Order: sequence, then structure tokens, then C-alpha cells
Amino acid sequence: MATLVLGAAGAAIGAGFGGSVLGLSGAVIGRAVGATLGRAIDQRLLGQGSQSVETGRVERLRLASASEGEAVGRLWGRMRVAGQVIWATRFFETKAVQKSGKGAPSATTTSYSYSVSLALALCEGEILRVGRIWADGTEIARDRLNLRVYHGSEDQLADPKIAAVEGEAPAYRGIAYVVIEDLELSPYGNRVPQFSFEVVRAAQGEALEAAPDLAAGVRAVALIPGTGEYALATTPVYLEGDAGETVAVNQNAPGGGTDFALSLERLEEELPACAAVSLVVCWFGSDLRCASCAVVPKVTAADVEGANMPWRVAGQTRASAALVPRDGDARSIYGGTPADAAVLEAIAALKAAGKAVTFYPFILMDQVAGNGLFDPWSEAADQPALPWRGRITLDVAPGRDGSPDGTAEAATQVAAFFGAAQASDFAVVDGEVVYSGPEDWGMRRFILHYAHLCALAGGVEAFCIGTEMVALTQIRGPANSFPAVAEFIALASEVRAVLGPDCKLGYAADWSEYSGYAPGNGDRFFHLDPLWADANIDFVGIDNYLPLSDWRDGEDHLDAGWGAIYNLDYLQANIEGGEYYDWYYAAPEHRAAQIRTPITDGDHGEPWIWRAKDLRSFWEQEHFERVGGVRASAPTAWQPRSKPIWFTEMGCAAVDKGTNQPNKFLDPKSSESALPWFSDGRRDELIQMQYLRAMLDYWQGARNPVSDVYGGQMLDLGRAHVWAWDARPWPQFPALRALWSDGDNYARGHWISGRAVAQPLANVVREICASAGVRAVDTRGLYGLVRGFTMSGGQTGRAGLQALMLGCSFEALERGGALVFQTRDGRIAARLDPATLALGESEAAVETRRAASAEIAGRVRLAYVSAEGDFEAAAVEAVFPDEAGGAAAGQELPLALDRAQAQGLVERWLAEARVARDGVCFALPPSLGDLGAGDVVALDLPEGARRYRIDRVEQGEFAQVEAVRVEPGLYRPADEVEDPPRLAAFAAPVPVTPVFLDLPLMRGDEDPYAPHLAVSAVPWPGTVAVWSSDEDAGYSLNATLAGRAVIGRTLSPLVRARPGLWDRGAPLRLRLATGALEAVHEKRVLNGANLMAIGDGSAENWELIQFATAVAVPDAPRVWEISLRLRGQLGSDALMPAFWPVGSRVVLLDAAPEQILLAPAARGLARHYRIGAAARPYDDPSFVPRVEAFSGVGLRPLSPCHLRAAALGAGWALTWLRRSRVDADSWAGHDVPLGESEELYRVRVLEGGALRREAFVRTSAWNYSAQMRGDDGITGPFVVTVAQVSDIFGPGLAAEIALGG
Repeated sequence: MATLVLGAAGAAIGAGFGGSVLGLSGAVIGRAVGATLGRAIDQRLLGQGSQSVETGRVERLRLASASEGEAVGRLWGRMRVAGQVIWATRFFETKAVQKSGKGAPSATTTSYSYSVSLALALCEGEILRVGRIWADGTEIARDRLNLRVYHGSEDQLADPKIAAVEGEAPAYRGIAYVVIEDLELSPYGNRVPQFSFEVVRAAQGEALEAAPDLAAGVRAVALIPGTGEYALATTPVYLEGDAGETVAVNQNAPGGGTDFALSLERLEEELPACAAVSLVVCWFGSDLRCASCAVVPKVTAADVEGANMPWRVAGQTRASAALVPRDGDARSIYGGTPADAAVLEAIAALKAAGKAVTFYPFILMDQVAGNGLFDPWSEAADQPALPWRGRITLDVAPGRDGSPDGTAEAATQVAAFFGAAQASDFAVVDGEVVYSGPEDWGMRRFILHYAHLCALAGGVEAFCIGTEMVALTQIRGPANSFPAVAEFIALASEVRAVLGPDCKLGYAADWSEYSGYAPGNGDRFFHLDPLWADANIDFVGIDNYLPLSDWRDGEDHLDAGWGAIYNLDYLQANIEGGEYYDWYYAAPEHRAAQIRTPITDGDHGEPWIWRAKDLRSFWEQEHFERVGGVRASAPTAWQPRSKPIWFTEMGCAAVDKGTNQPNKFLDPKSSESALPWFSDGRRDELIQMQYLRAMLDYWQGARNPVSDVYGGQMLDLGRAHVWAWDARPWPQFPALRALWSDGDNYARGHWISGRAVAQPLANVVREICASAGVRAVDTRGLYGLVRGFTMSGGQTGRAGLQALMLGCSFEALERGGALVFQTRDGRIAARLDPATLALGESEAAVETRRAASAEIAGRVRLAYVSAEGDFEAAAVEAVFPDEAGGAAAGQELPLALDRAQAQGLVERWLAEARVARDGVCFALPPSLGDLGAGDVVALDLPEGARRYRIDRVEQGEFAQVEAVRVEPGLYRPADEVEDPPRLAAFAAPVPVTPVFLDLPLMRGDEDPYAPHLAVSAVPWPGTVAVWSSDEDAGYSLNATLAGRAVIGRTLSPLVRARPGLWDRGAPLRLRLATGALEAVHEKRVLNGANLMAIGDGSAENWELIQFATAVAVPDAPRVWEISLRLRGQLGSDALMPAFWPVGSRVVLLDAAPEQILLAPAARGLARHYRIGAAARPYDDPSFVPRVEAFSGVGLRPLSPCHLRAAALGAGWALTWLRRSRVDADSWAGHDVPLGESEELYRVRVLEGGALRREAFVRTSAWNYSAQMRGDDGITGPFVVTVAQVSDIFGPGLAAEIALGG
């Protein structure tokens, strides 16, 4: 720790600021931990002369505070905070009185609920968004709250609720806060829950670096993955199981919307400058040989279907579509093609969000290992697994023996790939695009289908007619023609006719393809120029993954002088410079040895035609082809500066040295998977950020020339689409790896979703300094990324910087009156010869020291905030083997880290501490006065060459220096094993399965007018609400059901059996959605146990049965067999058919099914119902609508029994016994109660189903004479039915007898 005093600058940052590293010296941690063991790192660990270190604390409980005058904290990146209550109303009490109305005795219930409105301050400064919200530690959907977010701008207005209550209200400008209005407290035990919020904030202020962060710089993104049958739907899509259970396919996060909707919401708020989206939609290619390659939509399964959005694509149904191949674990290697309906919804949602939509059709090759397809690029019997579409070529690739390249056969094979579909073969029928052309699956059908679909969506801003078909476009026909280019030109004409003049059309060429084709013999073709020049093409699309670095480990490679691969100046110097511009590697061996060959063009003087990076010259110059070494006399059709360039893709993987080869990606399933040149494979999100910042900043201003033809810039940065933002919401993707297997690829992939709001470390440091009044700050050598960081309201700038220094490994120096922050890397600033050093206080030029072992910490623990998940407080520990039993020095950092980062950090601390126990003292002569605290010097000592970082300088006649030993390897990020982030389990609000049952009275005290409702759902929402209305509006709460009913379907038929006797027939097999059945003794059955309804699902057609035996079927989940049954119970025998078919609905009539409210006046009238989770509003998509009318079966008389017919001359004398629907079980009475106001029966005579006679009688007998039969014209068999009549219900169920046979 240098003892130089920083004066005013240091004092402004905070008490005790001073020296080389803000109190954090080279020792960092390790010495004299005794007084601070288990709490914080002692000042002696942090440098000579330092005061104690303040780093903040990790919030574990996240309790909201409400202290008057308490300072509001600050944050950067993404963090979870509790906030401070800054305003609240009194509790508001609501009294509700409900009468049961379900028979006698009636009951009246009075319930009380409470609500409150409150405001919570989140942080200082302007935020980007409030994301996830937790109440009492459980994440809740934002749409469950009446929430208003005030982002903390300097012009925000006062909240209207606060103003209405208080009369006058502050606007809290400069403070981000939320107002929750009318919060219902009953779900939280009638108290205010502890809220915490995911808050996203970027560094801000005038002191920031010139290059924008991603939140400010990204103006367009590519939306992937392009697969997932319902991944693009804004409507929740549900799959129904065969027993009635329901699964939400595209709701995997608690935000209240679909995955796509939540991802789009994050995109809007986290990348506010993003105004354009490239919507990727995939079909699947089958073969690298173009003539054999079918391009088709596929599904992942044929036996599951979206109940409310059946899969349809290009006229294909789920039953007719091919399946996506599966891997060795029987998992689909990709998701299926998005349903057309989902694509339409996505386009509509993007347009509603104000995004310019570019439709981006994408071919995924899905041949797996061992495919048996001849490889056109080699002699292999199999094509590579999951290859790149850019490798689609002839049956024998150009350049190989036997290739048809350059012949008419090549043109024929290309034509077969494109197919014969025409725009006129498509039409819109009932809101779907249908196809009636020839049965081929070529490129034309793929592209034209989506052109028509985009037209059906009301159009899109832009449309790509193809992407990265590199080898295909380079196929030559006769006379050096390029048949694929001609096909694309023809296709562009047809797409133009479909989408009209306002849609911008283009082709997305690979960076190796856009500027021409060099077969390797010295020729140069501008093969795409006819396409670029075509009148139907509006832009030159380039998927730009050109390298921005040629970095190696160590300090002796050719680019090492730039200091770090993260240096923006270095990366930008390679945008129009470096490899593919100034030089190239002629062979792999040259790359390994960094033998760089300059790019030249001999006598022609046009080196730009060989420079893939020279976009400027390509755009500004005429193009002259070279064939046979001869420069063409006439230029191609390209007109200089005639059309803008779009980066249809650009990006860099978050992997070590990703800028060496930004096009490389890791996916173990694909043969294309590879690391960039010289990468060690570590996760590195900083290099991804720096690549994007370099690219987005470089092309601003004068470097981006303006066309004199169309008046716009060469490169349209508004269409520089960063690859990629995911349509699946972060952090569910990548955390839910059992659902999305590509989540394993996220850590080192090209995704920016979930990462875009991370802040450049330099910007965070500069804002902290600026807030303390320090403007003279140099961060050019500071590289790092802050995912999330908080400072409490009372913390000084010194405390915040110390926490960042510990967590991000950098130092603070004073040089020339300015604060210089630089990343620690152990790089040598000077090599010192001990013989040239001055003699100071010691007689020796160099005095070596070693700290005592007792002063070295051998065990360190770090508490931090987990960055990927629910922001849990977590801890890691590192320990030397010889210190396993010792106590740990503890440290807390309010930094968001993943576990691998945190573990690497404590291991670095521990290793650095042990290395730093070796120190030296020496004196510098005036000639070396430029060296100061923080510089690393190399010394050749008797024990060997060592590096030391200057830690303390005392100025006098000589500069007396104390330095500690360092090793550059200490500062390389550790390659720790990464654990997948953990998220709390989430169950989407799925539609429940409601079954209405208008049943006879079972206990006798039910409301005879009201139906029962049985509800099941997987997962169970806890409480189900039933809302009702006489029209489809103005719903009111009818009932709530707390119990999940046992509902299922029959798997075997149930044949008719006599009521009143035990049915000992074959077991009835059932599949239940949930729950279980119980076997009981026959006596319990006779006492009413195990009552079950079986029917067709309509409200009234239910037979009631009972069963004694219930057996779970082995190895068949949720399948049961019931036997020893009683049939036709409670008068339902009259509804018993000849057999109940397979698929009949069954409902166990236990306590779960309950009656809803139905007024007597509403009997028989159709009413509207909405049934769903009580925690959701009734207009939620998960609510099930029903329109039902109920006749009140509880009022329905039972059918008479023992209907007999005795001969009466030539006629018949009919008699019967009545049954009663009420109080008929007692054996004590002389007869069953009448149950109705009078005894009345309706008798009908039917012949062939036609009514011949109807009579009403008041006794249980009726005669049908021969005369009456003759009068009725009956000569053959006939049927007599008898039904008891109710003055309220009318005739009940009828008994019948066949006569005259």
C-alpha cells in the first residue's frame, strides 16, 4: 500500500482513501487474520497503511425497511433488493356476507378482508426495469399486483394515488420506486408481505466511457431458437392428457404471460434502444446433397396436441408431419417447427411492441450420427451430424473428382433443391395458408409459404429469402453461371409480388460469401452481384462473424503490446484491419507460428477484393471479376453505394478468446461444434460484451459513410441484428435444462439475453467516482464485467470501490493527480537489474522478506449473491490442504456471481496471499522515478527470476520501495465446473378440468336446484373460483372450491347390470388424472361409501354407481380397476345405457365436488361460467369458459319401480310402485314419503318411438284396453312408459315395459 497522499481526490471518495489500491495491496489476503477472523479481511492483509476495509454486506433476509431519513442505496446491473417503504395508507377493511342457500339449515358467513396501498423506494438513479417480484420469498406474477413503476427519471411526476390521499405528493425524482395500489392482504395472512424486487440499472452519468454498454448500444437482435412448436405463441397453449390432466406448454415462468411474451417484455425494458427484431423460424434439411435435400417442417411428437392451438404448418398437421430425430436419451434434438398460428401471434406482438420485424427463415440440418448418407465433401459413408446449412452442395462437392460443378447437371441438381412451387400455389383459407401445388419440399415452398404467412400477418418490415447458403450459391453451371443465384433472383420476384413494395427484401450472406467467390485458382467471381443489384433486393445482408483479434496466452505474441484482448482500441483496430484485411495465414502452421502474409493484389492494385473485412471498398467500388488471371473489362451489375448493408447476424460467443473466431460455438450434438482459435474453453462474458461494444461504437459517425444514391449510411446500424436474444425467458432458460437441453450451451454461447444488462466495470467505477466529485479518472486499463452490485445508502465510495476491487481484481493508483484504475494481470512494466538500483537504508541493493506462516490465512470463505437464479445468498470456501482444520477468514461481497466465479475468486485470494508473503525492499534511482505503486517489476535474484508488484513508495533522496511477489497465472480466471442455476419450482396456471353434475339428492340436505361441480387440475392451483353471469360479461364470484376431485376416464366398457343387486361382472378399468381409490367392505358400500358418477360428461346424464373393490394396476400409473359394484343408485338406473363406452367420464363423489349457487329462477336458463385458479382474474387465459343450463335434477322425481302388466281381456292392466327422492331410506315408516305436492303420473304409449297416447293418472295403476289400442292404431309391439310428475320439475325419469311382442 503506497503511502502517497491523494489529497482532495482521495478525501472525496471516502475516509481513508489513499495509496495504490484503495487499501487493497498485493497481499490481498493472508496475513494476520486474528482480530478479524470470521468477519472481514484485516487491514494488514490489504496493504501497508490501509484502514479497515469496508465492502458492504450480502442481504440474506431482504427485509423492507421504513426508517425515516434512511438513505436509499444504489445498484448496477441486475440485483434483488427489498426496498424501503416511503408511503402507505391505512388498512382498508372489506366485509362480505354470504348465505349458503343449500338446503336446511341455512348458514350465514361474514368474512373480513383487508387491503393497503404502499410505495417502496428501490434505489437511487434511473433504472431500466423492475423484473421479477417476490412476496415473502415466493415469486409472484406481476399481473397479480396493481403495480406502477417509477423509473427514477428527473422529470417523473407524482403518483396519482399518493396525491389523491395526501393532497400533495413528492415525485421522488432521481429515486426509482414502485407503488402497489389496493394490495389484497388475505393471501398473506392479513398483513403486508415482505416484498423484494429484481431491479435492473445501468451505469449512468456524463463520466462514462464513450463506447456504449449493450443496453444503450444494441438496436436490433435476432430472436431464436426458431424451433418450439408453441415457443412463439402469445396465447397459452395447453396439452390435455388422456385422463383430463392439463399441461401448459409455453408457460414456464411466474410472470403471468407466455414464455415469448415474458421474453419480449424483458427485451423491451432491458434493451430500450432495440427497435428491430429478426424473427427466426426453422424448417429442417435432410441431406447435404442439394438434389436429395428436402426442406420440411417437423414436430417432436405425433400423439400430443395443443388443445387450443392445433399444430398446423404449410398445410401439414401433426399427424402428417415428420418427426424431429431423437438422441440416445430419446429426447428430440431440436424443438419442432413453430405452428403457423404461433408465428402470426409473434409477428403481431412484435409489431405491437413497436419493433421492425425481419422475417428470417432458417434451415436446420437434422441428420444424426450414423445417418448412412453419402458425404459429398469426403469419402465418408455418413454425413456429419447436424452440419451447417452452408455445406449444402452437389452430390459431389466442387473441387472433388467426379463433381458435376460447371455442367448442366449442376444446374439440374440446384433446380431440384429449389423445387417447383409457385406463389400461385398458395392461398389463405379460414385464416390459414394452404398449398395446392406439386408435392415437393423445396426451398421455394419454404420461402413462399412464409411470404404468404407474413402477408396474412399484415406484412413485415423486411424478409430474407435465404440465409448462409454458401456452398449452394457457389455452385457453377455452364459458362461460369451460378444457378442458385438465378433461382434466388426469381424467388425474390415472387416474394415481392406477395409482400408488396413496402417490404424490404434481402439475402443474408455469410461473411465469407457476400463479397465474392474465389475457387482457389486465382479467379475471383462476384457471384452474388446479380442478386445484390436486382431491383427486388433492398439491402446487402451479411452475417458478420469476422474475427477482431488474434490473441494468444502469454506476453510474447505479436499482439501482446495491446495489453489485453478486452482493449476496445485493439478490437476496433481489427474491424478494418488485421486478419482478412491487412494479412492472412497461408497455412495452419503459419497460424500457429503467427507468420502473417500481407494481402496484396499485384499489378491490379485492388487488394480489397481479397479482403473480407473491407466492407467499405466493396460498397464504394465497382466490381471487376477475374477469370483466368484476366480482369474483366466491364464491371458487374453492382452499382456502388446503391444499397445499404445490414448485419443480418453479428455476435460473439461468451467464451475465452471468442473474438478470435466469433462464428464458433459449442454444441456437443453438432459436428460444427468447436472452440475459437487458441481458446481454453472458459466462460467469458466480458469478451462477448467488448466485441459488441467495439462493433456498435466503431461504425458510428464518420467511419460510416453516407450514400449519394439513397441518402443513408453504408451500414444501417438499426439493422445490425445481434445474435441472439432467446424467445424463452431468462433465467428459466437456461436453468430448466430438463425441458430445454440446449441450456447446457448457454454459458459459452452467443446468447445476450440474461447478459445484456451486465455493466462494464469501468463505467461502474467511473460513476462511483463521479458521485464523489472525482472527475480525474483513468480506466483505460480496467477490464471487467459487473453482473450485479449494490451499495447501501450509507456506504462511501471507498467502500464500494473496495468491494469491486476484491471481487474484480484491479488496483487504484494515483498518477499525475488522477486516479488510475487498472486490472491486475502481473504483466511486467520494467525489468530491474539489482546492480543498477540505489543503496537505500540497507546495505544490500535488494532486501528480501518473508512473512511468518502464522500471519498467512490458509482458509478463506466468501459470501456473495448468486447471479443466475433467485439471487440467493451463497458462500464458497477455499483452503490449503495443510490448513484444513483451521478457522476461515470471511468476506462478504454484495456482488452477483455464479458459483464458478466465486470459487475461482477465493482460490485466487488464497494463492495470491501465499505468493505475496514473499516481499522485497529496494531503492529506485531518479532515472527510474517513473515507476510507482501498482507497477510490476522483474528482478533477477539468486533464487531465480521473480516478479514483484510495488506496494509502497516513500519519497526521499531515493524512492524507497516495498514490493510483494506476484505471478501472472494468479489472475487468469479459473476454469471451475459450473452448476446449473437453481430456481424455485413453478407451476403454470393451467386450465382446470371442470365437470358439472346435475345430480339427484344424495344426502337429502342439498340444494335441489343447484348442480355439483367437480374440478381437477395438474398442478392443483390451491383454490378454484367459479364466476358466473347471465351473459359473457359482468361476472360475479359464484363459489370457491378447495378440494381437488378425483376425475378420470374409463379404459374398458361397462355393460348394463340389474340395479339393487351386486354387479360381479368384469372389473371396470379407469385412468385417473390424480388421486386414488379405496377398497371398502360391502357394509360400508351399503352405508353410502365409494359413490361414483359415470356418464358422457354432460350435466344431467350420470349413472351413480358404488364399488367395494379397487385395485391399482401394476406398472400402469394412475390406472385402477373397480369391481363388486352396485348400479343405478339413487334412481339413476333409468339412465343406464346398454353399455358405457371406453372414454366415459367418471367422478368420485366424495367431499371434493361441491354445489355452486343457482337461484330457483335461473333453473333451465343458460348461464355463462368461468372456472379457474382463485388467485387469477377470471379473464386470465387459463380460465375455462362454459355455458350451461341446469334443470335441477335434485327436484326430478325418481322413476317408478316394479312396473308390471297383467292381461285384461285383450288389453293390459299396468301397476307400479312409486319411489321418493327425499327421506326414503328409513325402514320405520309405512310407506316412503310422497316427496311431491301431489301424486301424479304421466303414462305414455309409444310405437317405434312415436307417441300414440299420453295420460295422467293419480294412482299407481292404469288399464290399456284393446279398444284403446285399436284407437291408437297399434298392431304390433309397443312400449309403455310411466313417469312421476313434479309440479316444479315436471315428469321425472320413466320406467318402461315392452308389450304386444
